[in-house]
Amino acid sequence: MKQEELFAEQLKELREMSELSGEEITIDDIRVAFDEMDLDDDQLQMILNYFKSTTAGSSDSTARSVKPVKDSGTKEEKEENNSEDSRFLQMYYADLKKNRKISESEQRVLYMSAMNGDRNAKEQLIVANLPMVVDFAKLYKGQGVPMEDLIGEGNVALAMAMDVIESEENPDDAKQMVAAMVMRAMEELVNDDLQSAEAFSVWADRANEILEKARNMSEELLRKITVDEFCRETGFEKDYVMDVIEVTGGKIEFFDMGKKE
Repeated sequence: MKQEELFAEQLKELREMSELSGEEITIDDIRVAFDEMDLDDDQLQMILNYFKSTTAGSSDSTARSVKPVKDSGTKEEKEENNSEDSRFLQMYYADLKKNRKISESEQRVLYMSAMNGDRNAKEQLIVANLPMVVDFAKLYKGQGVPMEDLIGEGNVALAMAMDVIESEENPDDAKQMVAAMVMRAMEELVNDDLQSAEAFSVWADRANEILEKARNMSEELLRKITVDEFCRETGFEKDYVMDVIEVTGGKIEFFDMGKKE
């Protein structure tokens, strides 16, 4: 199993374990679950913060899990995608290095100020948390969504978190909330991408079925067929068949598009 798929699977198993036991997830639980992965203490802590903020440790948790996706694409395509991700990360890291590093104590002060509505503090926190967004994006790498999109979605969630940060009671809760919103946004992006891929796969199967039936019908009649007679014979809706023909640029040779009944 690939590392990113292992991460998604372990994340799901931790949620299920917590829901069944009714107990909160601890850092030791996370360390054991992700023992096979090369995660540092900061990444483990971010995962713990995510679970705490989404109340994943309570029995009424409704947090969604990311399903591992099947390996797809040729080796060359994967290498090209990995290369594109690497180039993007190199450029992005170069930009991040231009920002001044903020210490933990400084961040705590910024969180307190942001919770009191300080706009400048919120802007500084966004910059300070950009590396965290990249760390989360790495955990979801390889699940069908480019790193650039994962980071972009995470950055949007980071900015949105600043809009609601004033509702938090203390800096620790605020920090956990920010991390949770970023991670949740990436999960939803991966889930949406998976659903889109599945929908396209279903559509492609149906399109191939139309093509095959049209070929057989045309060969039996020894001529091209009209869309209307094809629909009467097969039960396909005309609008659906026309959509398939349009996507192919009207190049399904078995249909007579000029003849009308």
